[in-house]
Amino acid sequence: MNNTVLYQYEISPFCAKVRRVLQLKGLAYEVRNIGALATQLGGVKRLSPQGKLPVLDIGGERLADSSLIVRELERRFPAVAPLIPDDEQQRAQVHLWEDWADESLYFLEVYLRFAVKENRDYWAGRVCAADPAWFAAIARPIVPATMMKQLKAQGMGRKSLAQVLTELDQHLQMLNALLYERDWLVGGQITLADIAVAVQLQAIAATPQGKQALLAYPDVQSWLARSGENGKA
Repeated sequence: MNNTVLYQYEISPFCAKVRRVLQLKGLAYEVRNIGALATQLGGVKRLSPQGKLPVLDIGGERLADSSLIVRELERRFPAVAPLIPDDEQQRAQVHLWEDWADESLYFLEVYLRFAVKENRDYWAGRVCAADPAWFAAIARPIVPATMMKQLKAQGMGRKSLAQVLTELDQHLQMLNALLYERDWLVGGQITLADIAVAVQLQAIAATPQGKQALLAYPDVQSWLARSGENGKA
């Protein structure tokens, strides 16, 4: 039986970040998807005092928060696919990229999934995919409203779709320019910077609007293919 278990929301980019790191480091693990019912009944809080996923259980020790999990995996397995550079300046760049992805790109992804009318029903269904059918029928209409409350509190939810797409395009322009004749965001190999940004952009690209926005940026698309979960780097 595998002694490493990832408790996750299947569609969460933060959970995808941890999966990608586990993949690159060649670590075997089991996935347990958590649904809205388990969340409501306190299942996530029993896994983590913060009440957030992902949670990684390694031999009975539970680690929470994607950034902290990755750094602990780096500490435990430093020789296999190192993802945080030793160089101080490069390490600082990785931190800034990850923070930008987690705090900026994330809300663009949530907006495109749950604030855009034609997308929200599909993604609400994905949120409830691990739930019993009876509970999913109750929770599914509530999910978009819950996510919109989060978006409005952050500020993104007060913007129009046109404003959000303009903002996304500005980010993609910047990223495409930085990736010109470069394989990776920091240094000469894949780092946590690439992974953190890629998982957010993959979530964005899973919406019709995000996919369309990415079409104009071939360098970003090529880098995304290298950096994401299906990449071989």
